[in-house]
Amino acid sequence: MRNLIFLLFCVYLISCSPSSNAILHESVAIPETGWAIDNPVRFAVEITDTNRLYDIYITVRHNTDYEWMNLFLFMKTYYPDLEFSRDTLECFLADETGRWFGRGSSSVRDHVMLLQRNVRFPQKGRYQFEFVHGMRAENLRNIMDLGMKIVPSR
Repeated sequence: MRNLIFLLFCVYLISCSPSSNAILHESVAIPETGWAIDNPVRFAVEITDTNRLYDIYITVRHNTDYEWMNLFLFMKTYYPDLEFSRDTLECFLADETGRWFGRGSSSVRDHVMLLQRNVRFPQKGRYQFEFVHGMRAENLRNIMDLGMKIVPSR
């Protein structure tokens, strides 16, 4: 079983290699012991073109032992001038009957969810994104990875 999980993880890493046009495509592994509510996941990207439009995606990988059908995330966006904004996101991972969305086989599911389309970053410089989970559990189990992808809009 461990070999299968390792193989699936390797396939996931290869499939998540940065797209040639992505300005950010990263994933952070969540410890097997769980995602503590006081342990944020962070991503950073350097923006050089404030005229370009981008699409922002969130990726979630979990196993089928995850207890809920959704995942609430609190997101802080830090702008280059150190101002920030906050958003609350709800990621639907299963339908009301418990059938998992996303792709995957066996006990691992991968979700790619569009967060925003046609976003224009107002300032040049380094943007940072910080995520904490907003679920009832202090230590959220069975979430394996959280990722973020930013690509130019088509």
